[in-house]
Amino acid sequence: MKKLFLIVLAALLCAPVFAQRSTHSLYSTDSDVLSINSLSHWGWGYSFVQSNEFKPAGSGEFFLNVLDFKFYPVEEFGLDFGLDCKWSYIRSKENMFVQNSDHIVSKTLPFSIPGKTIEKPLSRITTFSLSVPVLAKFVLNRFRIGGGAEANFNLVGDTFYRYRVDGEKTRERTKGLALNKFSYNFVGLVGMGNLTIFGKYYPKNSRMLPEGSVDFNYWTLGVAFDL
Repeated sequence: MKKLFLIVLAALLCAPVFAQRSTHSLYSTDSDVLSINSLSHWGWGYSFVQSNEFKPAGSGEFFLNVLDFKFYPVEEFGLDFGLDCKWSYIRSKENMFVQNSDHIVSKTLPFSIPGKTIEKPLSRITTFSLSVPVLAKFVLNRFRIGGGAEANFNLVGDTFYRYRVDGEKTRERTKGLALNKFSYNFVGLVGMGNLTIFGKYYPKNSRMLPEGSVDFNYWTLGVAFDL
């Protein structure tokens, strides 16, 4: 997971250099009905998590576009298809996510040691996915508005926790998190120029985590920037 993050971070840092050398256009027609671009945009969102099993804290997602397909049969209206690398993370500072023998996060435990004061506790579920958004957009000059759905192919995940007691750090990462290979969410967006504000709604967390996992639902609000 850490290596994948470093690879995408390096691609993001290099993207402005490529942008100066190229418009990212891989294919286009004279009428601009169809175009294919690479490294089109990146974004970050804050996730609002609801659960009766743990108290969430500071959850969110980060994504980097890899390919972007635009089909605009009418100048002001068309469809966008994409391929994004996406990291999603669910955090808690009061509860520890615990995997069972089947690598399912079946429960949470409170950060608690009798007679000890725990400092800086944090637990996290992280997933890496390849996402395919399908969005209908209306574009007028530099203004755009649209919406659609996003298919997520969940590849790998892990759980992590850390805390400090009497100055000593304890941390552990458990890989091989059990995931449903496919999940989906809905997307709405509005943008001006190089800036886009988006919202995503994930109907059920069980579409990402398998049956028997801790229960939570969430939606995300964030910003994306063109490269």
